[in-house]
Parts: sequence; structure tokens; C-alpha cells
Amino acid sequence: MASILIKNIGTLVTGKLESPLRAADSIFIQDGLVQAIGNGLAQAADQVIDANGITAIPGLIDSHSHPSIGEYTPAQNTIGWITNYMHGGVTALISAGELHLPGLPLPPDARTALSVAIVTKKCYDNLRPSGVKVHAGTLLLVPGLTQKDFDEIQSLGIKLVKFIFYDYSLLPNGEANRYVDWAHARGIKVKIHSGGVSRSGVSQVAGFDMVQKIRPDIIGHITGGPIPMPEADMLRIANETDCFMEICTSGNYRLALSLARAVKANGRYDRVLIGTDTPGGTGIVPRGILREIAFLSAVGEIPAEKSICMATGNVGRAHDLNLGIIEEGRPADIVLLHKITGSVSKDALDSFAKGDLPGISYVIIDGVVQVAGRSQQTPPPERAASESCC
Repeated sequence: MASILIKNIGTLVTGKLESPLRAADSIFIQDGLVQAIGNGLAQAADQVIDANGITAIPGLIDSHSHPSIGEYTPAQNTIGWITNYMHGGVTALISAGELHLPGLPLPPDARTALSVAIVTKKCYDNLRPSGVKVHAGTLLLVPGLTQKDFDEIQSLGIKLVKFIFYDYSLLPNGEANRYVDWAHARGIKVKIHSGGVSRSGVSQVAGFDMVQKIRPDIIGHITGGPIPMPEADMLRIANETDCFMEICTSGNYRLALSLARAVKANGRYDRVLIGTDTPGGTGIVPRGILREIAFLSAVGEIPAEKSICMATGNVGRAHDLNLGIIEEGRPADIVLLHKITGSVSKDALDSFAKGDLPGISYVIIDGVVQVAGRSQQTPPPERAASESCC
């Protein structure tokens, strides 16, 4: 695997909320990992990238996606969407359930739900479109699952299960809470579909009371996907629980602003995740994560470097994945970006703060350059990185 030296970085965003900016202008990558970060690094490398003073951020992680068949999504009859998301800076996708298979009965029975999770997990383990890491196989929790089923998904490396179709009238029998216990005993995270019904029309409505009963780790699209729970319920979750809370492109922007204000007030930036909740009825949104970062920075008035953490390090931590942070020993998933030609901003962070999208110049995944020069999904940055001879 080729080694890479990135030099002349203008601003380095780490993805770590406790230290979102690092005073360094160089990154050395070897064997797919970040080996060194510093100033004026001069290690010999197979590739040398001159960042030309632009910004480096961790690869973005979509906390809420719905993959199905490779790069084809039946939800929008579209091919190549994952590559397009990569050109929007996304280097990893977290599946919130493979719901859009043609003919899939909704809600699925237990055997069908388990089979879909196993098949998609194994398929995406063998397929990385344009290098993107697709964490698929999220098990949809429905009545009738057993401990053996949880053993099986654990053995396959599945790290997430989700309540979306579960019949909550069955809660008194304790099955749903057993599911949560079985998942946690195996190091598996639990997500809940929140708010009103989804495009399928058969998902279950969930607000504060259901969150208290289920006690999941992650509240899926808490500000709507597309219809949110009541604002009072959302604020109770923000103020009275410790769950991770997703803000998704598919949701209600007024409630996203309300949540941003609540998060600022209690200083709990560490609990917010950014996703798109696509492909689905919202469509295909390659720049969706960039837009959410810009919204939270410009309208929510959260510093851009912290908003970026919500789409990188926070997501990795929420899902127990070694992703989303630029640090020695971590996977080299890096995006180089700058203000778009014509923007009044100074750089990428100032672009987000002003509500502008930056232009992407390079995308690197596991130390492999996937985009060089400029992205196919953003306008050109005013200043681009380039390969250098030395």
C-alpha cells in the first residue's frame, strides 16, 4: 500500500470534541493508517500531496443510511449513489436498516429480518464502492427473535439493532427489553426510530415515553425522519437522558435548530450525530452531511469544528467504530476542502460558519486516494490540493 505525505495543511480538524483543532500542517500515512502528525514533516513517501493551505477534516460518516443492493437503491431507482456520497466527503455509511428491498414484507417476520441482516452484512463486507466503508446488517427488531439470533449477528460483527416495526403494545411481556439486554450483553448498540411514521407507513410512533421504556443508545432522526416527535418530548430527551441524538437531512429544520440550542445550553455536543436518513423518500443527497454541518454552524451557531465532530468522531464513538478521528494509529480517512470560488468566506470552516458549502479537493480512504483535484459533487474549491514531486 502506497505511503502518502500531506504537507502545507492550513487547518487540521481532528474530529475530537475535546480538541477539535490541532496545530499541525503535515500528515504521514502508511499501510492505511495515520503514522505521524506534525509540522514540516519530511518522511519519504510514494505520494506527496501539497494541501496548498486548505483544510483537512476526517472523512464524514453518515450515521443514518439505508443501503440495499450494492450501489443500487430501489428507493430512488438509482445506481452509483455511494460513489456520489463519497464525492460529498462521506467515507463511511452506517445502515439504519435495509428496508428498501423490492417485495420485502413490512413489517418482516423474525426469520426474514434476520436473513436480510445476515445477507446484507456479508455482501457489504465483500464490497466497498469507491472505498466507502458500509456498515450494513442492522437487525430490525420484531417479535420472535431469540438469544441465538443475537449470538449469530454478534459472530458476524453486526454492531447495531433497531426498533422501527416492533409492536409496542407487546411491551408488557418484556420481550423488547430483553432484546436491549441481549444486545448490550454482546456489545451491540440499540437504535430506535423516533417520531411519526416513515415512508413505509408501518413504522411505529415513538417519543419520550417510549424512549424511557426501551432505553436505546441512539435516537434515530430525533428531529424528524421526516416527522419528528413533539418538541417537548425531544427537549426532555435532550435534558433528561444520555442517549445519542441524530439530526438528519430528512428531518424538520425548526426542531433541528431547537435541539441545537438545547445542546448549546447544556454543553452536550458529544451526544449529537449527523446523518441523512437516505436513500429514501428524501432522495439521494450526496452533499447532505455537508449541508447539515453548515446548518448547525451558521443557523445553530455551533462552531464549525464542533459541528464537524458531530459527523465524524461522535458517530464513530456512538457506534464503537475506530473511525472519524485524525490521529496517529487511526485509519487514514481524510477530506481536503476549501471555500468555493466566489464565496465570501476565508476558508472551509468560515464557509460552514456563513452557511456556505466548501468545495472538496481530495478524499482519502484507508490511505488510498479516491478523489484527486476536485469532487464531482461540489463546485471547485478556490484553491485545490495537488500531488507534488517533493
